[in-house]
Amino acid sequence: MEQCFFSGRIADLSIFNVQEFGLRASFKIERPGQASIVCAVSGEVAREFVGRYREGDIVVVGGVHEPRPSTAASNTPWNGRFRVRAVCAGSHVEFAMEPIGSVLWAREATEPTTEPALAQ
Repeated sequence: MEQCFFSGRIADLSIFNVQEFGLRASFKIERPGQASIVCAVSGEVAREFVGRYREGDIVVVGGVHEPRPSTAASNTPWNGRFRVRAVCAGSHVEFAMEPIGSVLWAREATEPTTEPALAQ
């Protein structure tokens, strides 16, 4: 699975706590003129996400596409989702013009760095 990044507006935000697994959130990234992306976030990334972002905020998310599990029943609705591993405010990101390896890297625009760092 290749890591990639998407930017857009948070929509349909749902936050829930699963006793066995901890804090989780699901949402869509709406992009003008393109299909929405269904996203899921959990663990430490979810705790940071819930504390910083709200519905309507513009963000950049990095992660991987999760296909339908092979163990899912055939009658279970599942369109796949994007598993978020990093998130940052969309107004604070500057993108490299080219991918580095197979990953598109981003860094905080306010941080002067010589090496690109994965936005988190």
